[in-house]
Amino acid sequence: MSEIILYASKASRSLAGYWILEELGVPYKVVDVDILAGKHREPEYLAINPSGQVPAIAVEGVVVTERPAICAFLSDRFGYGSMAPKIEAPERGAYLKWLVYSTSVIDPAIAVYASKLDKPLRQTTWGDAHQVVEILARALEGRDWLLGDWFTAADVAVGAVVSMALFNGLLPENRILNDYNDRLKKRSAFQRAEQLTWPPELFAP
Repeated sequence: MSEIILYASKASRSLAGYWILEELGVPYKVVDVDILAGKHREPEYLAINPSGQVPAIAVEGVVVTERPAICAFLSDRFGYGSMAPKIEAPERGAYLKWLVYSTSVIDPAIAVYASKLDKPLRQTTWGDAHQVVEILARALEGRDWLLGDWFTAADVAVGAVVSMALFNGLLPENRILNDYNDRLKKRSAFQRAEQLTWPPELFAP
C-alpha cells in the first residue's frame, strides 16, 4: 500500500480529508498543521501548500491540495469503480460536476450569505445561497445520495461543506438538505472524521 500523508488541523475543514480516507479504509499518517498555533503559515508547510490551507495530502511524494481534488485523486487511486465512477460510467459526468460544485459554488455562496449580502457581485459565476439550496434539494429529492443509491466521493466533497454550513446556520433551512445531512452523519466514516476534526476536548469549558 502506498504511503499516504494527511496534513490536517483540528477545528478546520480537514473533515473532508479525514472523511474520504476513512470511507476508503486505507491506512494513512497524519501530520498536524495546527492552524490555531499558526503552523499553516510556517515555511515547512507553505512549501507543501503555498496557500497555507488544510487539508493537503501526499501519496508517494505527490502532493494534492484542494478538497475536491483530494477526494477525486484518492478515490480514483484507491476506490475506482466504488467511491469514484469509472471514466466510461454514465454517472462520471454528474460525479465530476458535484465535486467541482462543492467549492466553486457552495463555498462562495455560503460566504456571501454569511456576510449578509443580498446578491453576489455581478462578476461572480455562482448563484446565491437560496438558489444553491434549491439546486441541491432538487438533486436529492427522492434519493439518498447525489448519484441516487450510490454513495461516492462527491457526497464527501459536498457533504463536508453542507454539514459544516448547516451546523453554523450558514445555509437557508431546507427539509431535504437536512435529511441528507442526517444520513451523512450516520455514516461511521463521517463520525470518525468528525471526532478527529472536532474532538470533544475542543468544547470543554
